[in-house]
Amino acid sequence: MLTVEDLSYSYGSTNVFSGTSFEIFPGEIAFLVGENGSGKSTLLRCLAGWARPADGVVLLDGKSFDPSDRAMRGDVAFVPDTPVFYDDMTANEHLAFVRQANRVPREEDPSPRLMHMLGLSAYGDRIPATYSRGMKLKLAVVLALASRPKVLLLDEPYGPLDPSARGVLSALLKEYLDGGMAAVVSCHHEVPGIDPDLILGMGAACGKMGGAVG
Repeated sequence: MLTVEDLSYSYGSTNVFSGTSFEIFPGEIAFLVGENGSGKSTLLRCLAGWARPADGVVLLDGKSFDPSDRAMRGDVAFVPDTPVFYDDMTANEHLAFVRQANRVPREEDPSPRLMHMLGLSAYGDRIPATYSRGMKLKLAVVLALASRPKVLLLDEPYGPLDPSARGVLSALLKEYLDGGMAAVVSCHHEVPGIDPDLILGMGAACGKMGGAVG
């Protein structure tokens, strides 16, 4: 589903990571671990098309990932560590926008169930700016899953969540993985309910990607 070949990224003369290569197949999840500043968030931004790597390629379903291609961009959903929302739209309006943008029939929209599972149903008419950090993360996850991506990228999603919500997130990830989605998740916290198929380690010095451990 997702292939990364010799990916490198630099800030000016500072090398963030280099020679990063791995593959993730449908139904697999990879946890990206490493020290602060090792390049985890930057790697996820490159995979999402939010940042341009200095070298290397990202393949989606065997094709070079082009973030300017609307169809390909819709196959990848990225939840950054600090989600951003429209200032003048309620949570429900965000959900309706995503449903319409992805041409999902209302009767097939998973958003109501996802909102209920994550405890947000009672807050759908509120502006996300009024949400706590954990609630914002939950809403971002709902929006990402509602777009029905082939690849889901999550940057430190477990940190803002309480233990109960962490369990719900793991259950949702397992559900969507069983449906063929692939996922890359950066995480410093213990992840409840999921045994990762891959652990991708970001080295501390130059950020070079370590080997995959089954």
